[in-house]
Amino acid sequence: MFQNDPAASPCLDLSDAIRELAPTVVLARIHPEHRAVTHLFEEDFYRMLIDRQTEDRVARLIRCSFGDVPDWRRAHDFYLPTETLYLTPEPDQNGYVPEDDQSFGLSLSRRIAIGGGEN
Repeated sequence: MFQNDPAASPCLDLSDAIRELAPTVVLARIHPEHRAVTHLFEEDFYRMLIDRQTEDRVARLIRCSFGDVPDWRRAHDFYLPTETLYLTPEPDQNGYVPEDDQSFGLSLSRRIAIGGGEN
């Protein structure tokens, strides 16, 4: 781990640690590990063009923070402003393609956990 890695700092909350890596990210979509894909979205609903290593570090931060609460075999969305983890919308649901839907598709029915440990 890098010496100045935000993930190593106990003083930062999860959203702050992610913003240290990708300052404009609002939503992180983490796909199952076997797909090795993470998408980061900005406030305007468009994907960030960012290096794969940063995407991996963001995914690792989120997975470590939520531990075994979610079923990581399914895709999840972490919404930074509320530090809430959601199941990713299905392809036919609003928010699956944020740049087309102009929505992240956040729904209480898909909420898995909140950063402070509430679920």
